[in-house]
Amino acid sequence: MESGWEEKKLKALFSELKAADESGAPGFATVWNRAQLRPRRLRGLNPAFVAATALIVFALVSLAVWSKYSQRTQPQPIQALAPAPTRINSAPVGVATYSPAPKVIQTVKPRANRELLAKKLAARHDAKLLAANRRLTQDAKTIASWQSPTTALLNSPSDEIFNSLPQLNKSSSDLKSFLPARSN
Repeated sequence: MESGWEEKKLKALFSELKAADESGAPGFATVWNRAQLRPRRLRGLNPAFVAATALIVFALVSLAVWSKYSQRTQPQPIQALAPAPTRINSAPVGVATYSPAPKVIQTVKPRANRELLAKKLAARHDAKLLAANRRLTQDAKTIASWQSPTTALLNSPSDEIFNSLPQLNKSSSDLKSFLPARSN
């Protein structure tokens, strides 16, 4: 009988709590109507987004302008002056003769510069590959010589017994030494 009374008391307490919660909470229709009447605001632009977009556009425009003008300028051939050849003057001493030394101009083609640059880059690339191969070889040797630090823990003093087999041509008394001793 007591359990029925306690159950009714609990139901009454829960119904009081439910009524208190319902009286404090606004009705669904009120909340829904308020939400429908509120005007929706337009989202403003985020200043960080605007700044990032402007920076990207500026970078793209700068790249386009730079590529346009960098294609127009051709590398000018490099001119080098060769030393004037020495002449032996056959005029008598004391008589001054003036003959201007001819200037020889050698033109170095931009293509030769490109080929020289290509050779340098190829040599640098080969050196990097050689260094990488040496590192890989050294790493492979290190990995191949690796030994587990727990190998010593896996060894036991009785390993010799388990690794050796008795020879069948021995006498039976010798074979008994491989069997464990029985206590009868």
